[in-house]
Amino acid sequence: MAKVTQRTPIHDSLALVIAPDLCLPRLSAKTAEEVIRALARRLAEKGHVRPTFEQAALSREKRSPTGLPFPGVAVALPHAEPEHVATPAIAAATLVAPVVFRQMGSPAIKLSVSVVVMPAFSAKEQAGAGLSELIDRLQDEALRARLVSASTAEEIADLLRST
Repeated sequence: MAKVTQRTPIHDSLALVIAPDLCLPRLSAKTAEEVIRALARRLAEKGHVRPTFEQAALSREKRSPTGLPFPGVAVALPHAEPEHVATPAIAAATLVAPVVFRQMGSPAIKLSVSVVVMPAFSAKEQAGAGLSELIDRLQDEALRARLVSASTAEEIADLLRST
């Protein structure tokens, strides 16, 4: 009998929480805080997060930086704890010019980030699995390059949904 690998629901539905109306192509921002606020506000406008999400994401980023030093295109994954989320969603932005985020696990290191993906997961198990899946996808150097050159929200969403 073949072994069945149990997959978490987020692996099967990650694509369902990435919508073009949550993607901001070529966002002009000067700081990580501006990017976090823009994405958090888009999630709030669409009803995915509670009013506390924006401040929680900013506070969490100060405590636990989320910059990932991928070759070619650095990425950041700012987020807040599940209690600040109403319904699961993922917002994303590509930036006109990179902004500085601190590196995950090495906060003294500053990264010039060009792609920011903000997951909003409503359960701790979902958050862990979803972040892991996003990091796996974003390790693809070609995907990161295509994200940076994406000119529409639809392109960003399609690229992030691809497996």
